[in-house]
Amino acid sequence: MAEDNEDIGILEKLALMADATQNLFNGRSTIIFELDEMEFRRTQVMLKQPNLKDDKFKIDMSGTEFIFLINGLRMETSLTDDTTSS
Repeated sequence: MAEDNEDIGILEKLALMADATQNLFNGRSTIIFELDEMEFRRTQVMLKQPNLKDDKFKIDMSGTEFIFLINGLRMETSLTDDTTSS
């Protein structure tokens, strides 16, 4: 039950960030989180990303793209559409 509340807390905070960026500028917003592996895996599970072998994933929330990477992963590696969650 506590984990469910934490999930809601993270989703709610991401929604607030998405709303704030949409009100800040006209255009697309992308926010990148570079997390250590333990935090990345925990976030991946909380956001119900299907492939736990991935070292990156992205979600779109209210027109703001959130990209999650394992710390040290180079951004030159492309995020493919199959890592996208709606």
